Parts: sequence; structure tokens; C-alpha cells
Amino acid sequence: MNAKLRTTTIRPDQGSRRLPASGNTALAASALLQTALGIEFILSGLNKFADPRYVQNFNQFVSSNPGTQTGILSGLVKGLVLPNVAFFATVLQFTELALGIVLLLGALEVGRRRFSGRFGREHGYEAPVALVSCLAGLAVAGLSLSIAVLMGEQLPTIMPGRAFTTAIPVELLLVPLGIAVAWMEAGRFLVLYRHRPASLLPSARPQVIPVNEGHRAG
Repeated sequence: MNAKLRTTTIRPDQGSRRLPASGNTALAASALLQTALGIEFILSGLNKFADPRYVQNFNQFVSSNPGTQTGILSGLVKGLVLPNVAFFATVLQFTELALGIVLLLGALEVGRRRFSGRFGREHGYEAPVALVSCLAGLAVAGLSLSIAVLMGEQLPTIMPGRAFTTAIPVELLLVPLGIAVAWMEAGRFLVLYRHRPASLLPSARPQVIPVNEGHRAG
């Protein structure tokens, strides 16, 4: 007697993981924040490219700030940055522009995933994009903090002289914003890496499974 066989189709888990409304709202809000941060750094980089005396102005900016004379970065600035001011000025130009582009593209990807249907479906490139955006957020926070230290910015307090401007200096304000973006993108990377889209998994294929595997033909 031949063993009876049945055909079982093994399929990867194709169930869509939908966020609750609160999660979608939070990610949409974070994408808006990331967009603003990306535009800020793109424009900041382009402004430096548009300045015909940018290297000279950069040299003057670094030399005149109190953090160059005293502070935790003074030795590094005087020993490394000022002797190679043209190099570091160029690095800053491209760094700000690149960080802004990465943040903006990452924000657009977060926004795209808030849509349903084919436009908002999951793709395999999302995890690497989220990881790069996370690193860009950390770089933005570190760069902004370094500039704040170089400028001698202090922790925010009650200051009558800042009654008609931001109570927190912009450079310091960008630090938690960059960390927040990095935190959000790190969370997205972990989720996307652990739950890759079904298109990247082995395709469904029928598998023949014996019903009575131990029963042999007589």
C-alpha cells in the first residue's frame, strides 16, 4: 500500500503589522520634526557654499569664539582646526549638506509608510535607511553640541537679555532634536530588521508530507 500524501503549502507570514492610530500620529509628528531638521542643515550647508568668503569667515568665526581660548575643545581647535582651517571649513560644508539630505530622505520614508496600499508597503531598503538616518541624527547632535561649546553657550536660565529671542540657544536646541531623531530611527531600524518584508523571505512552495510516514508498502 502506498503511503498517502498530502500537499501542504508553506507560506511566510504575510500579515500586515499595522500600528495603532497613536503610533502613526507619533511617527508622522517625528517625521515632521526630522524634515525641519533636515531642511535646516541643507540650507546651512548651501549657505556656506554660496558665501564667496566662506573660508575666511569660518577662520574668523572659529578664532573669535571664547571656546577657542578656553574650554574642553580649545586644545583641539588651536592644535588641529586652525592650522588646517581650509580643510575643516570644506568638511563642514559637505557634512552639513549630507546630513541634511539624509535626514530629509529618512523623513520622507517615514511619511511614506504612513500611507496604505502599494504606495505605503514595506521595502527591503528601509532598515538601512533607518540606520543611516539614526547615525545622521547622532552626528547632528554631536556637531551642534560642539558648535555650542565653541561659542561658549551656557545652560539655559532666566536671562532678561533673551526676552525677545529664543530662551535656549539654537545650537543647544538642536542637540535634543538630533537625539530624538536618532532614537526614533534606531527603533525603526530594530523593528524593520527583525521583521523583514515577505518579499525578501523564501517564496511559498508546496511541500509533500506523508500522512503515514511510518507505514511502508507491503
